[in-house]
Amino acid sequence: MSSPPVPVVDPPEPPQPLTQVCANCGSALDGQYCAACGQRHEPHLHTVAHFAAEALESISHADSRLWKTLWYLLCRPGFLTREFFAGKRVRYLPPFRLYLVISVVFFLSLGSPEGPMIVDDSDLATMDADETKALAERFGKEAAPVGEALKKAQEIERQKADEDSDEAEPKAGKGLKRQNAMTEFCDEFKADDPRGNKNYARLQAACAKVADDHGAGLGRAIVHNIPKAMFVFLPLLALAMKPLYWRPKRYYVEHLLFLVHNHAFVFLVLALLAFLKMIPVVGDHLGLLEFAMWIYIAWYLYRGMRNVYQQRRAITVAKYFAVGFFYFCAALTVLLLTAIFSAMMA
Repeated sequence: MSSPPVPVVDPPEPPQPLTQVCANCGSALDGQYCAACGQRHEPHLHTVAHFAAEALESISHADSRLWKTLWYLLCRPGFLTREFFAGKRVRYLPPFRLYLVISVVFFLSLGSPEGPMIVDDSDLATMDADETKALAERFGKEAAPVGEALKKAQEIERQKADEDSDEAEPKAGKGLKRQNAMTEFCDEFKADDPRGNKNYARLQAACAKVADDHGAGLGRAIVHNIPKAMFVFLPLLALAMKPLYWRPKRYYVEHLLFLVHNHAFVFLVLALLAFLKMIPVVGDHLGLLEFAMWIYIAWYLYRGMRNVYQQRRAITVAKYFAVGFFYFCAALTVLLLTAIFSAMMA
């Protein structure tokens, strides 16, 4: 006698393992970071304490790239450039991001938020003691021209006190009205252009503004436009370096990256010095430190060329001065063009 057939029952499927997915791209996670997009997995609630701890960790953590990059930038000439082309990039800040951040800090340190203070000697004859004191308290000792201007103003006040009012004015103003380079440049545009060129007329109008505010507005415009001019200046300088290093062959981007790191270093050092000058007690005793800083900058640039391009000392020195000469000429040209552009756009 045969047994009754056993009903066929499908066994239950085993539960699928719970797999965490990335909140950004939806890929499966196998660790703290997503293998597809790199985002960190943070499922917990974001509180103020969490954000504060994360910010502190990103700045002070032992593996943070910021302090390591700044240290090598200040103390190891050419090291970051060589590391970049050796493929060791993840441990340092990207060079162009580094340059942009430091250049912003540098240009912010140049002066007050209202722009650089330009004091014209002709204005000092009309300043009284209260106005000169307020000027010093407002802009501080970091503006060297202000300090010199205050001394001249005090001399003018003494002259006014010693002599009659009728004779004091010509003596006070004697030798104080001098023309700067921009004023001399504007003298060429006093006469009307017979051809009626629009750019000529715009320069005339800009020069009239320079005469009205003694160049204060133009100075602020130039400082505002210099960071933009650097995006033209650096590629131009890198192009000039290419013929100097044609054997062995060097790519254009190598020179550009080398200049980016060098300018980031110079901007960082100058920004640190500017911030030190803002400290009331420390700012009065930085003469020797400032002199040593310029010596260090000159040595740093030479040593960087030696480390990156690996050439003999004599060849490096010759190319160092050649690049320096072209740098000086190109910087003057770019600065003049920036001044003209700033005047026409003002």
